[in-house]
Amino acid sequence: MKQFLFSLTLFVSLLSVSVVTAKERLDEPLQDVDKSIVIDRIGNSDIEVTLPSVIFTFKETNVKLRFVNPTHTKLLVNSSKLDLIVNGQNMSLEFVNGEASFKHKFDQSKTLSIFIEDFSYSNTVTAYPLWAFLVPIGFIILWLIRRMMKK
Repeated sequence: MKQFLFSLTLFVSLLSVSVVTAKERLDEPLQDVDKSIVIDRIGNSDIEVTLPSVIFTFKETNVKLRFVNPTHTKLLVNSSKLDLIVNGQNMSLEFVNGEASFKHKFDQSKTLSIFIEDFSYSNTVTAYPLWAFLVPIGFIILWLIRRMMKK
């Protein structure tokens, strides 16, 4: 009986010590946050989008993105790689010196929309089809042939 009481007392005392230790650990902060590093969200004033002045439907267009601040904290934290949503499709771009570019073809859809965090860009472009490029050239060739025939 003495052994049973001794083992019961030992069990209760060990249980109470472990509960007190666990409670002390719960009161400790989980992780200290370094308040000096602030990761800014990407907003509309952070990125400039550049498109060519003339866009054709039969040719891919080079869309350029440029960070106003090439040392934006989001670029530094993500090793200059960012995931964007371009016309509903996920796209990963690597920025070099705050600049990146990608190819886009304006065939059926004449809109370009880009989203990342708080940044949103939407633009409807005038994309010229192939016939708008070839018809004036055809008229010029016909005019030249006609002029040569008159001489």
